Amino acid sequence: MVRAVLFGFFSAVNDFLHRPWVVLWTCLAIAFVNLVLDGTLLRMWSLNRDFAQLEQSSKHLKTELASLDSKIRQATNPAFVEREARDRFDLVGEGDLVFVFTEEE
Repeated sequence: MVRAVLFGFFSAVNDFLHRPWVVLWTCLAIAFVNLVLDGTLLRMWSLNRDFAQLEQSSKHLKTELASLDSKIRQATNPAFVEREARDRFDLVGEGDLVFVFTEEE
């Protein structure tokens, strides 16, 4: 009885191994199921998404850094500093003509 069962099992395995395409597809299916059940595919997808976000953030920060560098270069120019002081703080230079208007009720 046991001998017949073992003979039948090994005969089926032998038939299976003599069909290379079936063996290939079976191995690929087992590898795919292993990757899904292990969680490797999910982790790879998550890492890819995080990489894309970090890359986008890096590009944004590089453009912001370039903008700040240009502002720093402008701030070292005395003409820019004088213009900003006049615009922001309503300062006047020596020899400027100032008009003062009063409100009439």
